[in-house]
Amino acid sequence: MYDIRDILNKGIEVARKKRSIYEKIREDNGDIRVRMMVQVMLNAVDTDIKHYQNMISNITDEMAEAIDFGTYDKIASLVNQFSRLFLAPEIRERGLLLDYAIEIEKSIYALLVDIKGRLVTSEVITNSISYYVLIEMIETKQEFILELESFKKTS
Repeated sequence: MYDIRDILNKGIEVARKKRSIYEKIREDNGDIRVRMMVQVMLNAVDTDIKHYQNMISNITDEMAEAIDFGTYDKIASLVNQFSRLFLAPEIRERGLLLDYAIEIEKSIYALLVDIKGRLVTSEVITNSISYYVLIEMIETKQEFILELESFKKTS
């Protein structure tokens, strides 16, 4: 059976894909300011991965409710389709990098909200560990988007 830890692993896959895109942008760019900004984004991705790994390690088998195969299959398919849309754009300035990062984060936010909706309308109830994990992921993503947007306004 599948549970929230499997969905967190999908989140790690998305983060790793995002990391590889940022690494490609860094490799292809000679502007030190863009490269420094990419490093900040890479650090944020690494923090996300560690956070997801910590959540996985803290969820016991007893805590994790099973997710039926049909629901998990739809979620996995959605995440896989989403991951294929990530492409490394050619970015030559910080403002464009920030715009790109904000759009990626908003897309991931929307994906998380979609996943939460699929779980809540299936068998997972709102007082389950799965629900709380997804709420935390959504709130964290929303805070990061606000930070990026605030940084963009000041730079």
